Amino acid sequence: MSAEQAYRTLLRLYPSDYRALFALEMQNAFERAAEERRSHGRLVFLQFLLDEFIGLLIGVGTKWIAKLTTDSSVKGRCLPEFAGAYQGNAQGSLPAEVLEAEARVSMLIQRIVHAIANHDFPGARRYSYEERMARDELRRLQQKHDIGDFGNDGCS
Repeated sequence: MSAEQAYRTLLRLYPSDYRALFALEMQNAFERAAEERRSHGRLVFLQFLLDEFIGLLIGVGTKWIAKLTTDSSVKGRCLPEFAGAYQGNAQGSLPAEVLEAEARVSMLIQRIVHAIANHDFPGARRYSYEERMARDELRRLQQKHDIGDFGNDGCS
């Protein structure tokens, strides 16, 4: 198993709402950093892997503790898997993969706005492209589950 495969496997330990928002970005950052560290020699690469995997496991524990100890009213504001149940709408019965896709679209919109506000126009273009792809995936999932667009892209 490659280091990248091991990292992707460990990412599955995070809560699903956290993975929906950050897993792809974390995976991409890890892969870029791993590629760079490989060029510095085996010892540097192994130290990098040890640091990353320990950090990831600590992060998993931290996120689960936060998730399990956060009041449900707060969870209802932003966490995809709780949003529908808390708000009392039809979204509470949506499949997890649809909720995760909605959260990803919302997160990317926030990143576009932030990038534009900070005059990072190449970043805004990149996030805009990712957001289009995420919306396409959301539409595909909605068709797969025979559901319409409820107009909610996750946490706003």
